[in-house]
Amino acid sequence: MPQLPVQTAIRSWFAAHRLPGTIVLNLAVALISWGLAELVLTPTVGGRAVTPIWPPVGLAVAVTYLGGYRLLPGVVLGSFLLNVSRHPLPWSVFLAAAQVIQPVVAVRILRALKFDDRLERARDPLILSLAAGPLGALSAAVTVIGTSYLVGRTAADEFIYEIMLWWLRDWLGVMITTTLIFTWIRGRKIDWAWTKIAEGGLLIFALWGSTQLMFGLWGFFARRNVPIAFVFFPLMGWAGLRFGPRGAATVVALVAAYAMSIASLGLGPFVAFPIELIQFLLFMFLSMGSLSGQLLAAIMAERDEAMAKRLVLEEQLRHSQKMEAVGRLAGGIAHDFNNLLTAIIGYTEIVLYSLDPKDERRADAEEIGRAAMRAADLTRQMLAFSRRQVLQPKVISLNTALAKVEPMLRRVIGEDIVMTVTGKAAHAHVRVDPGQVEQVVMNLVVNARDAMPQGGRLTVETADAILDADAVAEQADARPGPYVMLSVSDTGVGMPPEVRARIFEPYFTTKDVGKGTGLGLSTAYGIVRQSDGLISVSSEMGLGTTFRIYLPRAEAPEVVIGDTGVEKMPEGTEHILLVEDDPSVRRLSKELLIRLGYSVTDASSGRAGLALGSDDTRHFDLALCDVILGDMSGPAVAEALRALRPSIRVLYMSGYTDEAIVKTGVLDEGKPFLQKPFTPLQLAQKIRDVLDEPETGSL
Repeated sequence: MPQLPVQTAIRSWFAAHRLPGTIVLNLAVALISWGLAELVLTPTVGGRAVTPIWPPVGLAVAVTYLGGYRLLPGVVLGSFLLNVSRHPLPWSVFLAAAQVIQPVVAVRILRALKFDDRLERARDPLILSLAAGPLGALSAAVTVIGTSYLVGRTAADEFIYEIMLWWLRDWLGVMITTTLIFTWIRGRKIDWAWTKIAEGGLLIFALWGSTQLMFGLWGFFARRNVPIAFVFFPLMGWAGLRFGPRGAATVVALVAAYAMSIASLGLGPFVAFPIELIQFLLFMFLSMGSLSGQLLAAIMAERDEAMAKRLVLEEQLRHSQKMEAVGRLAGGIAHDFNNLLTAIIGYTEIVLYSLDPKDERRADAEEIGRAAMRAADLTRQMLAFSRRQVLQPKVISLNTALAKVEPMLRRVIGEDIVMTVTGKAAHAHVRVDPGQVEQVVMNLVVNARDAMPQGGRLTVETADAILDADAVAEQADARPGPYVMLSVSDTGVGMPPEVRARIFEPYFTTKDVGKGTGLGLSTAYGIVRQSDGLISVSSEMGLGTTFRIYLPRAEAPEVVIGDTGVEKMPEGTEHILLVEDDPSVRRLSKELLIRLGYSVTDASSGRAGLALGSDDTRHFDLALCDVILGDMSGPAVAEALRALRPSIRVLYMSGYTDEAIVKTGVLDEGKPFLQKPFTPLQLAQKIRDVLDEPETGSL
């Protein structure tokens, strides 16, 4: 829940002044503990305290669990202030020191049983009320009363009674006081809508009326020996069901205070009994009410949490269905667009080869080629989003990749943001898809730009990192070892914790409608995880945000020094069966292959390719086959061809791939693949690689 400015200021002061803060907290605990003790000792019957509850112990358990053992001195001091005026000094010191037994034992039990102090699971009220409370109280009771008996302060005939009284008072103190503190500090906030306020008023009125019945203020009921006290339980259930653990704990505390006050005045259903029995009956009455209310509240909280998880899952399902639909559309568009780009890039290369190096038209053709390659980058991003891109990872330097993408980043961010791009990693090589890394950086930079509407400073840098087992413990499939870190930091508005927790969810965005899709960071997260990397975010309101990406370090590739001139396209004389349903790509591929010296027979569909492949008068060395054909899939064509011609090689090409090619998002090395759009050089090299590789028998 959001904090008020005064709460933030107080927390900041205590964080900056730890020792003075600890002293202040201990003094506060001591005064509150002393005040609670004096308050509950005031109601008496025949000069003896009637209270069945000892709130200082509940306070001690709560503050020790929440604040640690550094607050135990306050517990001891509060007990000493209470006892020094009632007992000799040595005994007061002993009683004060003994107050640490209950909180230490109880807190150890709570932590061992993985207790949740929000009390929103059915097991948590049981752990607190039936394990930590009674065992801690019994330890303290046996220690103190046993010592009192040994030194002669407790008579033998009172020994059992004194142990029971101490035990039950401390036990109930934990059940009521600790529960009250936990629910108001750590529990779920009550949504005080007008209907809830009206219901709360009705509950208070019913509580007031029932207390009149319970404690015999109405003479008609007081003259009858009936268990009127138990009309309290439906109200306790009401509070727990409708107002949660916080409401249930508050109602029990109010009734406990009222019950002790009424009993001390000689009123109520228990006044006819001896004080020992009154204390026991009050203990049973209040403990049963507290536990039943807390259990009902916890059960309702579990039900609400289950319903919330179900709603989240339903929303995620709708998001995934929406993403699948958008992804299919994006993949289809990218596929058709890549076919067009293949023709544009291919014919541009043909024009460039036919022009003289000094021809003025060459610059125009080169600009067409560069524009087509930028368009190819866009389609690659669309395919990455639709999860239909074949990742082709290779070892690259992250420093070099940053330097390459920096000009594009500067055009994106605008003039009011100062950006620094630094490659600090000494070992910057990683195995990734270069285009994917560029997309991740672009998404993070755009997100940082939007977080600085008034301008600011943006830092993109790399660094070496070693992650140990603890650092990767919360990341599935992550391994400790050397990584290369890529960080993107901004000085923007920052994110609150509730936004930071959902930042990588698809379609989650804090931007205005029409200004953000909520897909940029989720896509970045998916790409990083596909590359065996980790991504984390740290952010503070008003201080900015830092995204850190950790990619496994790879060995630097060997530098091959070769001819620095224009690379010659490899040629061949083999016979190739070209199966492609897009006319422009088919014409371009056929023309390029013929120029390279190959014999080419082309087919415009899968069935036409099979008809040509079944002709015994023809010999084919390789089938260049599109993955997605109008009448059948490329893999199906290849399988049928291999049945007819076992020696034929197969090279797939496509603007995107289907499940026959894509498995886990990485190219299956057993099936040679050429991603559209491709250049003539890429086509020539890939054809030659497939024809020259040893026979493996795979498609």
